[in-house]
Amino acid sequence: MRDTPHSETDRGQAYTLEGFVSAMIVLMAVLFALQSVVITPTTGGLADRTSQAQLEQEAQDALVVGATTNGSAENGTGDLSTLVRYWNDSTDEFHNASEQNVEFYYNASNDTELYRKFALGEVLSERFTERGLSYNVELVYQDKNGEFDEENSTYLVYQGQSEAVTASYTVTLLESDNLTAPDDENRDISVRKAHQDGKYPIPPATGENESELYNVVEVRVAVW
Repeated sequence: MRDTPHSETDRGQAYTLEGFVSAMIVLMAVLFALQSVVITPTTGGLADRTSQAQLEQEAQDALVVGATTNGSAENGTGDLSTLVRYWNDSTDEFHNASEQNVEFYYNASNDTELYRKFALGEVLSERFTERGLSYNVELVYQDKNGEFDEENSTYLVYQGQSEAVTASYTVTLLESDNLTAPDDENRDISVRKAHQDGKYPIPPATGENESELYNVVEVRVAVW
C-alpha cells in the first residue's frame, strides 16, 4: 500500500476542523438567537399562555389589594366600594376625571385621582403602566333580572380594545350608601338619588324600598 503524503493528510484534517468550527458557529448563533427572544404583548394579544396566566394573576392581585385595603381616599388608600361611588354630582363625572374628551374616564398615568387616592390605581400603574402595558377598568352592574348588563357598562379607565386577560372583583352597593367624592354636598347624596336626579351611571337593580341591596358591581380589569 502506498503511503499518503503528509500534505494531503494535513489538508483533510484542516477541512474536517474547518467544517467542525463552522458547525459550532452556526449552532452558537442559533442558541444565542433563541435565548434573545423577548416575549412582548402584540396587537393580536399576549404572546403565550404563561404570560397570560401571569398577567391575569397580577390583575387579580391588584383587585384584591384594592378591595381589602383598610384606608380611605383622603389618605390615598381608598377601597373598591369607595371608588365605584367616587362620583361628583356637581360635575356629573367621576371626581377629577382626567380624560375630558371621553365620558367619565381617568387615564392610566400616575397623575390622576385614581392613582393618588385609590390602592387599585396605584397598583395598576406600578405593575402595568410602568411596563408599557395597557389596561381598562370597567364597571359592570346587574339589571333588574339579576344579570350583569354587558352592554351598558361604565369605564373608569379606557385605553382601547384588544384580546386581553381579564380579572374581576364584585362589590355590593346598598341603598344606604352615599357618594364618596370629597365634598359634603356629594356625601349627603345616596347612590339612588344620584342616579335618579343626576347622571350617576350605576342604576338600581331593585325597586325603591324593595331591598337594602342597591346593586352588585363587578369591577373588571383587562390587561394587554
